[in-house]
Amino acid sequence: MPRMIRCWCEGSPECKLCGGRGRYSYQAGPMGYMPFPCPTCDGSGKLTDEPAPCPTCKRAGNVDPANPPVAGMWDILSKILFGA
Repeated sequence: MPRMIRCWCEGSPECKLCGGRGRYSYQAGPMGYMPFPCPTCDGSGKLTDEPAPCPTCKRAGNVDPANPPVAGMWDILSKILFGA
């Protein structure tokens, strides 16, 4: 069953992964959550028309669905107390 995961772009309309919604659908494969190349910058880490880093991968070149951005203090506390 696909799971909705928070995107690092924070709802940027130029993100090709989530389309500006801030969340994308991902289904873990047989090996679990595996990183994949960033669809916005095609794995280069930066957009060609801007010197700024890619909003989706933050210059990493790939997206790791196992490491989504935190959603606030409650998210941090729940991960500390109950695990990820």
